[in-house]
Amino acid sequence: MYKILISDFEDTLIDNEDAIPLSTMLSLDKMRTCHIPFTVITNKSFKSILEYNKDFPFVDYIICMDGAYVYDAKESKVLIHKNIGISIIKKIQKNFALYNLCFYTLDWCNYTKKEINKENQRKIGDFNVFSKFHKDNIFKIEIHTSSKKNQLSIISQLEEMDLDIEIQAKKEKDYFVEIFMKGCSRLLAIEKICKKNHFSLQEVVFIGANLNNIESYKSVGMSIAVDNASKRLKKVAGEITVSNNEKAVELAIKKYLNDFSSNT
Repeated sequence: MYKILISDFEDTLIDNEDAIPLSTMLSLDKMRTCHIPFTVITNKSFKSILEYNKDFPFVDYIICMDGAYVYDAKESKVLIHKNIGISIIKKIQKNFALYNLCFYTLDWCNYTKKEINKENQRKIGDFNVFSKFHKDNIFKIEIHTSSKKNQLSIISQLEEMDLDIEIQAKKEKDYFVEIFMKGCSRLLAIEKICKKNHFSLQEVVFIGANLNNIESYKSVGMSIAVDNASKRLKKVAGEITVSNNEKAVELAIKKYLNDFSSNT
């Protein structure tokens, strides 16, 4: 029997109009009323999720920054807060000043150089002022470059610096490297939430589209990839369902979590 539902927010819970279908909200409300918690994992700003949750509360836990920040929305309590230390931030800013850097806080992302079209971006003026103001609120750094060769070089330099960080290589429109504090991951965040609720990972249903779910998908009881997810994620998922535009989360609730009477 499954006891908790976890979902990516982008490309999974919300449709292409950035809306949560009303029927999905009603299914979530009924599920949560029957003591089945709902967790979202988001690449959006933390504040934007709270805005969605304000008028029609639908979420129990929010995982941000790939597990660097985890929030209990019902109790208004922070469960995980692993910001990047200011000394690490300054070393990365100094050693990679020629690259386009992006510093992520809970509310927005802040680029050092060229304009990149992302939500809530701002450009850094004076770095010392910025880093002092946000010293406890930077959870992710991205170093952007234009080639795979440069990306590998960045990773090599970071490893030589021997910082207490997690490093992930990514490619979207350009090549970039994501940096978190050591011990941050989606799976560890999920384990924290499960431990708080006395659930095992085998009692988790996880539906999503993000490639960073792969580690978690190998550990949870039921992993579901939406149809609009990447081929790599679909390969490790236990099941492939419809797209985010076809109420994938609602279908998952009906299929795996609709036995509400046994959870009350």
